[in-house]
Amino acid sequence: MDFRQIVPQGKFSEETFKTLSPVFEGEALVKEERYEEAETKYLEALRSFPKGSGGRFLVYNKLGVLYERMNQIDRAIKIYEKGVEEGSVTPFSYQRLSCLHLDAGQPGKALEYCRRGIKSLKKANTNLFQEIYFRFLFYNLERRGKRLSRSKKG
Repeated sequence: MDFRQIVPQGKFSEETFKTLSPVFEGEALVKEERYEEAETKYLEALRSFPKGSGGRFLVYNKLGVLYERMNQIDRAIKIYEKGVEEGSVTPFSYQRLSCLHLDAGQPGKALEYCRRGIKSLKKANTNLFQEIYFRFLFYNLERRGKRLSRSKKG
């Protein structure tokens, strides 16, 4: 598929478009539920971005979502954590880590990522509505984590 047809003209340089092409291809493959092929494209894209870059964090998140769809939760957690370790300030990564640890019955880890996610909002490039959205999500996750933590103790 030629993704130039769906990307607005002048939005990306030719070099950027070439670098992002595997990400676009991976997205198309995910929609077709061709997950292994999508993973290959995302990993190809990952090699194109330097450590600590926004493009790399985007791909980590795409891989995390893909692994969740494939029900490979441990792999999803590891890839989100890898992005966080490299310095991602994407609130989405922290939100997913918080949710996955809650679902795994690990409220302590869930609360840790929730709190780190709230701190990441100060550094993230989010607009007001995105910040409100993520604050609301983190607030609810924090409440769930505290309830789960109390129920484990009692």
